[in-house]
Amino acid sequence: MQSKHIIFEQPLNERIRTCLRVETLMKRFHYFTSLKGDWSGYTALLGVLEITSLLERGDLKQELMKEIERQHTALKSLSAHKEVDKSKLILILSRQKHALERLHQLNGKLGDHLKRNDFLLAIKQRTSIPGGSCDFDLPELRFWLNQDHGTRVEDLKRWAGPYLELESVIELVLSVIRDSAMPEKVIAENGFFHQTLDPQQSNQLLRISIPGSEGIYPEVSAGKHRYSVRFLNPLPIDDLPSQIKEDVTFLLTRCSL
Repeated sequence: MQSKHIIFEQPLNERIRTCLRVETLMKRFHYFTSLKGDWSGYTALLGVLEITSLLERGDLKQELMKEIERQHTALKSLSAHKEVDKSKLILILSRQKHALERLHQLNGKLGDHLKRNDFLLAIKQRTSIPGGSCDFDLPELRFWLNQDHGTRVEDLKRWAGPYLELESVIELVLSVIRDSAMPEKVIAENGFFHQTLDPQQSNQLLRISIPGSEGIYPEVSAGKHRYSVRFLNPLPIDDLPSQIKEDVTFLLTRCSL
């Protein structure tokens, strides 16, 4: 039986970095929303607040529009190639058009719909204090947590409404990037691998796949012109991880579109 591979991703620009952060936070949101415990509801609520704080740092909606338009132009130019799956290409181009329409329908800046919600603002202010969301600090939060699971889920989905729309667009953007290249087998000599990046290409994402049974993980340092990968042994987990001294064979996918 083959060992399950673990995929580690490294974004190569700020736009993709933010997309990956939102993707991770939304996966966490869905997981905790599905659980019925009150503390699961609290964790899902914190996820909404965390996404809101992340989106305050820039205009992700505009960035996604630019990225989809860029991808759409690049993919459309492939239609003349005989080896391209035309039906799949048409489907992706159509999904990109619909994604742009959905983004245009999101009025205002993402997160603005929660800025006048006193309940959420009070929780956000207290979360910066260790233990600041105790019942005596936020009795309204305890009241909300005591509601039935269905009521809490309705509230969570209402607060996360624009982010759910955003999630489907980010899923499309990242899937196109992830599918833009095939993995190749490479060797990190003495646990270290480095390579230059072609500045003429639109470098988006690195994907590193290693068997879970290896018991190691990659530490990636990436810039505009080059990147390096060090494979580290994290065990025992309380100690400082050390670089592997043996050669490591892994799958590397350099995603550029």
